[in-house]
Amino acid sequence: FALASLIIYILAPTGYFGPLSARVRGLLIKHTRTGNPLVDSVAEHQPANSQQYYQYLHYICYVAPAGLLVSIFRFSNANSFLILYAAISTYFSSKMVRLIILLGPSMSALAGIAIGTVFHWSVHQFL
Repeated sequence: FALASLIIYILAPTGYFGPLSARVRGLLIKHTRTGNPLVDSVAEHQPANSQQYYQYLHYICYVAPAGLLVSIFRFSNANSFLILYAAISTYFSSKMVRLIILLGPSMSALAGIAIGTVFHWSVHQFL
C-alpha cells in the first residue's frame, strides 16, 4: 500500500493520470455537463426520480429497507459488504437513471434477507 501511494504521489503532479472524463464528473458534481448537447439531452443521463425506482424495482422498494435494518442489526462481514454495496449503488442510481440497474442486485439481496428473516421467525413459531 505504501509503495502504491508513493508511486501515485510521484506521478500525479506530472499529469500522468489526466483529468476525469465528463461522465465521471457528472456523477460526482451535480451541474457538470459534457458539452455535447446530444449526450446531455438523453433521458438515461438525467437524475432518477422516485417513480422510476418504483417502476423498475416494484415491491422490492417496500421490502428492501427492512432487509437493510436486519443487516445493520446482524452486522457481519457479508452484511457490511451488502450495506456498502446498497449505499453506493443507491447514490449512483440517484445521479443517473441508467444506473438503477446497479441497484437491482443489492435491493434483491436485502429483500431476500428480510423475507428469509420473516420466514425463519414464522417457522420457529410453529415448531
